[in-house]
Amino acid sequence: MLRLGVDTGGTFTDAVASDGNGGWMVHKLPTTAERPSKAVLEAVEALAERGDRTRSAAVDLAHGTTHATNALLTGRLGRVVFVTTAGFADLLAIGRQDRDEVYALEPHATRPQQPRNRIVEVTERHGAQGEVVERLAAGEIRRVVAEVEKRKPEAVAVALLHAYLAPEHEQRLGKALARLGVPVMLSHEVAPEIREYERATTTWADAALAPVVRKALLQLQDGLLRSRPGSQLRIMRSDGGTAEAHAAVEHPVALALSGPAGGLSAALGLARSRGDRQLMTLDMGGTSTDVAWLDTSLPENRPVTVGRLPLLARGLPIHSVGTGGGSLADVDLGGWMRVGPASAGAVPGPACYGRGGTEATVTDAHLHLGRLRPDAFLGGDFHLDASASRAALGRLGKTLDLSAADAARQILQVASADMERALRRVSLAEGRDPRDAMLYSFGGAGGLHAAWLAERLQMRGVVVPPLAGVFSAFGLLGAPARRRVTRSVLQPLPSARVRAALFAPWVKRLKAELVEEGIRPGNLEVQRLLELRSAGQAGVLRLEEGPDLLARFHAAHEERFGFRRVEDEVELHAITVQVDGPSEVPWTKRRRRNHEATANVRAKVWFGTVGKVLKAGIFRREDLRPGDALQGPAVVTEYSATTVVPPGWRGSLDAFGSLVLEPQS
Repeated sequence: MLRLGVDTGGTFTDAVASDGNGGWMVHKLPTTAERPSKAVLEAVEALAERGDRTRSAAVDLAHGTTHATNALLTGRLGRVVFVTTAGFADLLAIGRQDRDEVYALEPHATRPQQPRNRIVEVTERHGAQGEVVERLAAGEIRRVVAEVEKRKPEAVAVALLHAYLAPEHEQRLGKALARLGVPVMLSHEVAPEIREYERATTTWADAALAPVVRKALLQLQDGLLRSRPGSQLRIMRSDGGTAEAHAAVEHPVALALSGPAGGLSAALGLARSRGDRQLMTLDMGGTSTDVAWLDTSLPENRPVTVGRLPLLARGLPIHSVGTGGGSLADVDLGGWMRVGPASAGAVPGPACYGRGGTEATVTDAHLHLGRLRPDAFLGGDFHLDASASRAALGRLGKTLDLSAADAARQILQVASADMERALRRVSLAEGRDPRDAMLYSFGGAGGLHAAWLAERLQMRGVVVPPLAGVFSAFGLLGAPARRRVTRSVLQPLPSARVRAALFAPWVKRLKAELVEEGIRPGNLEVQRLLELRSAGQAGVLRLEEGPDLLARFHAAHEERFGFRRVEDEVELHAITVQVDGPSEVPWTKRRRRNHEATANVRAKVWFGTVGKVLKAGIFRREDLRPGDALQGPAVVTEYSATTVVPPGWRGSLDAFGSLVLEPQS
C-alpha cells in the first residue's frame, strides 16, 4: 500500500508520501477548519493520483490531528458527568493555587468547564496507602448509576480518591456505568499517578474529548474506507508513536499534542543518525511555534499542558507560543507593537495571499523585506502579492508613525523575541545550556528565524532537515506503533527483582495491545524507565532500568543540580513502560562532494542579525547536493519553506540532505 503522512495544521494541511524511487511526493493545501477531514482526504487523493494509484487502491495513512487540541482550546467538548469521592465535588473547581497571570488585578484561573449540577459524589473512600476507609456498597453503586443517567451524559469521568493505588471501587463503578452506553473513563486507567487534581483533569478531559474526537476520526476513517476500501488509518499520539484509529479513540486525551509530535519524532530520528546528542526544535507554522529540548539518549515522558489545563497524558515535551507566519500584528492599549496570538488562519490568510486579508502578518513582513520570494512560494504555484503586503504594513505603520519597512522590521523583532523566550524556557529555565545544542528548524517559517535565534542563544548551529515545511507530516511516516504508561510507585528504591515485578504486568499488557494491531511479538522493543529522586526532593531524574542504577542516579543528579548527596535515601517516584513496534528510518547517508554552490540570482534582503539590508545570493534547495556549500548573506528557497543564512554564517548540505548552518566565528 502507498504510505502517506498527513498533518493538519492551523493554516495548512501537509501531506508526504514516497514516490517509490527514493524520493518524496509533497502536497500542501489550506486546512478546511470547519471540516478538517475534507482537506485530509483531498491530500490523500492528490498524492495517490501522483503515485499512479487507481481510484480504489488501498493506502496506509498516518495522521497527525488537531481535533483534541482545538476542542480543549475552544471548549467545544462533550457533555460530561463527573463522578468522585464524597466531599470532593469541588476538586475540579478548586484546582491548584498557581496564578497564571501574576500581575492581573482580576485573574481568571483556568479550570475544567464542569457545571456543579453534573457532578455526582460517591460514598466510598480509600486511604493514602490504598487501605479501605469506607467500602463501596452495592446500593450506592445503583444510586450513582441512576443519578448519572438522569443527567443525560455523553461521557462519564470517574476519579476516586487514591484510585491509582486501589482501583477496585472505580472498576466496580465502571462496570455498572457501562450499561448507559456512553464512554466511561476511569482515572486508574487513564492516569494511574499521584496528584488528585491532575489525575481528575486528565480523566475529565479524556471523557469530554471522547464524543468529539471519536466522531471526527471515525468520520475520517469511514471517508477513507469508502473511497479506498481496505485502507488503514493510524493516528499520531502526543508521545511520538501511533495507534490504529479504533485504539486512538479509546483514550483521546493521548492525542492532545498529536500534530506537533510528528516533527519531534522525525527530529529525534535524524539527530540520532547525525550523532547530535542534544537539540532544541523550532517548529514554526502558520498559527503557532512549538519548541522543545530533546536528548537522543533518553525518551522524554512528561505531563502536557493544553489551554493551561495540566494533563497527565504523558508525551514529548512541547512548549507552544502563539507566533506563526499568519500571526496578526497590531497595537496594544499601551501603544506598543503586538504580534499574535490572533492569526489570519488559512482563510483569508496573510494579506499577501490575495484572499481578502487586510491585516499585516509575520509573512507579510518577511515578504516586504525580501526574505520571501513572491515567485518561489510553494514552488511557484502560489504567487504572493507584494503590493497587498505593502498596503497592510503601511496601514499598521501609520498608527505607529512608522514606514511600512520599519513596521515590518518591528514585527519580525517582536516575533523573534517571543520565540527566543520560548527557547529559553525549555533550556536555560530548566538548567540546560543552549550552547551545547543544535537547533533543528522546520515548519514553513522556521528557517526564516532559525539562524537569528541560534545566534542570540549562542548555539552550535542550525539543522534544517529535508522537506522542512512538511516535516511533521514526514515524521508520521516513520513513527512506530507505540504504547506507553506511567504509574506512581512512591517507595524507597526497591531491589532489581522487585522492580522487575512492578514492570512485568504493564509490559505484558502493552505488548498484547500492539500484537492485537498485527505486530509480531519478536518485532517489539521494550523500554523500562524509572523516575528517581532523593528523599525530600520534588524534582525527579529519569533513568533507564539497568545495572549501577544508584551510581548513575548520583552522577545525573550532580550533572543537573551541581552536587550529589550519596547519604540521602533514593526514592522510586514512578515507573514508565514504553513498547514500540518497528519504525522505518528514512535517513541514509549519501556520498558528499566538496562544491561551492552558485547563486541563481542576487537580491536585497533585510537581515535581523545585523539590522541591515544586504545583497544576498538566492539559492534553490532542489539544486543543491550533499557537500554543496554556500556563504551568507543568502536565502535558500524550497517548495514548502525558506531558510535565511545571515552574514557571517555558512551553510552546507550534509550526507542526509539536511541544510546545516554554522556561524563562522
